[in-house]
Formats: sequence, structure tokens, C-alpha cells
Amino acid sequence: MRGRPRDCSANVAARVDARQRALFAPQELTATPSPVARLRELAATSAPRALHVATRRDEDAAALEKLRTMAVKLAAHFRLRYTAIDAEAEGVVQHYGICYADGRIRIRLRHATTGRLLKESSLVDTLCHELAHLKHFDHSLRFRRFHEKVLAEARRLGWYKPGPAKAEPREVPLWEIAR
Repeated sequence: MRGRPRDCSANVAARVDARQRALFAPQELTATPSPVARLRELAATSAPRALHVATRRDEDAAALEKLRTMAVKLAAHFRLRYTAIDAEAEGVVQHYGICYADGRIRIRLRHATTGRLLKESSLVDTLCHELAHLKHFDHSLRFRRFHEKVLAEARRLGWYKPGPAKAEPREVPLWEIAR
């Protein structure tokens, strides 16, 4: 029977069909949408986006109100005068805050690339920095010392809580580095 090929494709196809039916349930054979397709579907609906914008606006308003409350107490403590504290315009990425000669202070509330609200310690540090500019309108040694005083007061009031300090570099024997 060497020269003559056997026609067994029908038997193989029947066995494959029987195995497939036995291995998979019909609901398992339906494809679920990919994560990209689900994201596109979510983006097509406008209600969640409007909800997101309202939530973002509410977050910004709450953060700004908290900063204004802190500014009132810090400015009174150091006898500083400012005219307004506002959020920086969206899209500004050159600085975290700016202080104008007329006493207006603008603070960026959101991260430039992620769009997330900045950490409270970063916002308080920026506020203290801009408040220090009301007394010294430069970055001189006098300014830096005054900025440290304002930060110390914010820390004392429990508003400025930076993350853990970086560990000091330790001496490592050469044989540990070579590993």
C-alpha cells in the first residue's frame, strides 16, 4: 500500500470536530473585547468624561481652598501681604508657582505629565516658597533662610510633611562592589 495514498482526512476532521466540541463550551468560543476596544467604547461615551472633569474641578477647588487657609495663617505669622492665591493656568509646566510684584500668587496644582494632583507636601512647599518671595523677591541667601523659616512654621503646624529623608551614603568595601 505504499504507492497509494489513503484518504483519511474525513476521519481526522471528524475526530477534531468531536474533540473541539468536548473541549470547549460554546460560551468559551466567543471572543471578549480587548482592553483597547473597551477603552475606546468608554471614551465614546461622554458622561464619564464630564464626571471626570467635574471631579477634577472639585479636587482643584478643595486643594486651592486648603492652600488659601494655610496662606492666611502663615502670612499673618510672618506679617506678609498678598492679594490673591490662584491656581496656575492649565498647561503651564515651566514652574510650580509664581509670585508677582503686586502680591498675586499662582500655584500649579497638577503634575505636568500625569495630570494628577500634586502631593500636599509639594503644594505646601511651593506655597511657602512663593510667600517667602513676598519679603525677598529673589533667590538670595536671605530668601533661602526666610523660606526655611516659613517651611519650619508649616512643619510645626503639621502642614508640611515631606517624605523620609534620603539615607546617607554608606561606605561599601571594594569586594562587595565587585560582586
